[in-house]
Amino acid sequence: MGGAPRWKRWKGWIGFALGLTLLVAAAVVIASSPGMIDELWTKLRNAPAWTVVVLAVSPVLSWVLVGLCLRVLLLRHGVVGRFEMLMLVGSAWLLNHLPMRPGLIGRVGYHKAVNNIRVRDAVEATVWSLVFGALANVMVLSITLLLPADLNAWGLSAALLSPIPLLVVASLLLRSRNASLLLIGLMYRYADLLVWLVRYAVVFIALGIDASPVRIALVTAVSQLAQLVPITGGGLGFREWGVGLAARQGGHAMQAAMSADLINRAIETLWVLPIGLFSTWWVARRVRTEFGSLSRTQDASPSR
Repeated sequence: MGGAPRWKRWKGWIGFALGLTLLVAAAVVIASSPGMIDELWTKLRNAPAWTVVVLAVSPVLSWVLVGLCLRVLLLRHGVVGRFEMLMLVGSAWLLNHLPMRPGLIGRVGYHKAVNNIRVRDAVEATVWSLVFGALANVMVLSITLLLPADLNAWGLSAALLSPIPLLVVASLLLRSRNASLLLIGLMYRYADLLVWLVRYAVVFIALGIDASPVRIALVTAVSQLAQLVPITGGGLGFREWGVGLAARQGGHAMQAAMSADLINRAIETLWVLPIGLFSTWWVARRVRTEFGSLSRTQDASPSR
């Protein structure tokens, strides 16, 4: 009977070790290329200041957008506050990097205990979010493939942003509240994907990698797919290799593309630690308060 739980624990540790090994291997490949580290460091030091600002802020935007997406999807089943949802997603962001990836389990358990939302409904909201993430990738790839190759940055931005107001207007026209919330959820996930698209475009610019919008969209899609690998949190290791191989197929240096994703990973880590630790503290405090109030209420009720 104890074999299955023990295997799950071992599987979590094996997956974590595999992801960490792949991450280290990516760093070794980059470092083994003659002059690569010095070249990357020189390019980063000379990168425009605006690229540093965009790369620094973008992980926070993704955290907020994913939190808002999950919140509107859960509003079909109960009441969840915006700040509350951001804290839950922030905590899960950190905890999902651990070997057993307890972030999702903890968030679903919280919704059941505090928000009175069934486990089935909380899981369903997460599935919808993943489906919308995949659909957002299809939308971005389709748009970039249909656009002329010589389109300037303003035209490209307008085309990629166009689905957002369309989704908002459609959600306002629908009479079904649930359907409207689903469209708003899709809008948030699409906006999040655009943030990821900008992250890769900007880090490529900072490192002097000249990539077409289609290639950046493909790299972004591979990055998002790698993060769904169930054996590691955040696509640890798998994402770096996926991005490198996707860029290589487009004729770009694999080491440079892997370096770009390692930079994104490093910036995420700088954010996930303070946000995740504070969010986890807040969630634990909220749970203790909620159950403390419930216990006091039960103690104060007259015995039968």
